[in-house]
Amino acid sequence: MDSGRERPLNTRSGRFAALEWRNSAGPRTLCLHGWLDNAASFIPLAQQLQPLDLVALDLAGHGHSQHRPRGTKYYFMDNLWDLDAVLDELGWPDCHLLGHSMGGGVACMFAAAAPERVRKLVLLDGLGQVSARPEEALERLRKSRDSVRNATRKLREFPDIKAAVAARQAVSQLSDMSARLLCERSLEPFQDHFRWRTDPALNWHSPSLMSEQQVLALLAAIEAPTLCLTARPLVRWIDPDAARRRLETVPDCRNLWIEGHHHFHMESAVEIAPAILDFLLGKETD
Repeated sequence: MDSGRERPLNTRSGRFAALEWRNSAGPRTLCLHGWLDNAASFIPLAQQLQPLDLVALDLAGHGHSQHRPRGTKYYFMDNLWDLDAVLDELGWPDCHLLGHSMGGGVACMFAAAAPERVRKLVLLDGLGQVSARPEEALERLRKSRDSVRNATRKLREFPDIKAAVAARQAVSQLSDMSARLLCERSLEPFQDHFRWRTDPALNWHSPSLMSEQQVLALLAAIEAPTLCLTARPLVRWIDPDAARRRLETVPDCRNLWIEGHHHFHMESAVEIAPAILDFLLGKETD
């Protein structure tokens, strides 16, 4: 399996890392992974998307990308400025965005904020960001304060990669292969064992989230043709009615239901790739 070529990106927002599978004849496509994943999330799918000029980014604090300065919080909105800087460093005035989970939420936000830079959107179980009800504001604020106050910068350690894979599988439905791909990129050797590269601050709870009405307002502003691939059953953080409203809100949106779990893009890459290629390589209409 071609694991891609490492691509360092020194931007005005900091130092990022990426994996790339370049094809100068194909349309530029930037891949954005989910929370606590990394660019290796797209290795299986990249094997099936060879007609594309593909770059998979490690978001800030993930994979091989730089951590934010000590004490800095990871606010969802910060990804907007990061993505703008990454595209500038790549020399891409615009591109397709392919996002999984949190990466899909980032892609939606960016498409709404900078429609001139996004040609088409492919969202893998990631139509918009997590929202919260107004009455949850106080509880969330207190939870955020506690998570930062009681946080440790200590990175979890493992005797070997196999132990890290087992820990990842304990909180997900990932196969051995998929979990190992993610863990290998998320680990670094340290003395006689391994530890996570991932910034522990990513686990701090956000003090506030957008309301569902705000998320819908952003989705309504997306101008790019959009393909959603949504896992069935739905992820626990969005209910069926909310998912339906979001799908109906994006102006030019098609949804395909995929039987499987949240990381279906890793486990079922062969099955979903044709739909992605048909959509991204199809003729764009004015």
